[in-house]
Amino acid sequence: MTINSFRKKIFAWDEFEKNFYLIQNNINIKLQDLLFIEKQKKILLENTILFAEGKMSNNGLLWGSRGTGKSSLILSIFNYVIKTYNVALLEIRRNQMKYINLILRKLENIDQKVIIFFDDFSFLANNEDFMTFKNILDGTVSKNSNFLFYTTSNFRSIIQYKNTLDVNMIEKQEALDNETALSDRFGIWLSFEKFTNEQYLQIVNYYCEKFDVRIDKNILAKKAINWSLNRGSKSGREAFYFVKSLYNEKINI
Repeated sequence: MTINSFRKKIFAWDEFEKNFYLIQNNINIKLQDLLFIEKQKKILLENTILFAEGKMSNNGLLWGSRGTGKSSLILSIFNYVIKTYNVALLEIRRNQMKYINLILRKLENIDQKVIIFFDDFSFLANNEDFMTFKNILDGTVSKNSNFLFYTTSNFRSIIQYKNTLDVNMIEKQEALDNETALSDRFGIWLSFEKFTNEQYLQIVNYYCEKFDVRIDKNILAKKAINWSLNRGSKSGREAFYFVKSLYNEKINI
């Protein structure tokens, strides 16, 4: 299977076979399912369409709390865009950074728009993988108009800082320099904040309506808050999982 056969598809890298393989696109989250991130949706969708049309676009970093829609936004935008444009999406895992130069060389000469998606990435400052990642974003490969780099991270600059008590002033300055250097390589920075109780409960209500789960609102709110406390998060992801559990209870009655 050639890379050009991945048009409008999601594919990944097999480090054992040293080749690409197709991933089944089972993404069922749509843009309208992602609540309270309207600004982020607008910016990233417009940028992705510009890329798909061969116009100037920016690499993007999506950072913030887990479960707030960073990866889902990229994937749902991809599904939206491929209705009109021939774009593919390549998923790169964190443990595949050592293969990244080989991966990009294999992509270099293709006539295909590819979103290169680094999902849930973070590095220690001055880590070898971090330096490789920074150099890729600054190298000639990143100037290829067929490539668009999107990255998600729980950290604002993708850098995990050591305990500040153990870091001297030189190390602090080096870390700051690396953060600044990395920021220069992303034209788009989008932050994703933790949801409030009210927002979390609105997302729960949205999914209940979507999946036709009917339950007294007061009981629903109490159950939803208990779920979030047990799971340690009031994220959109946890709201979805909670309603999914209610739906499964309903169909198993």
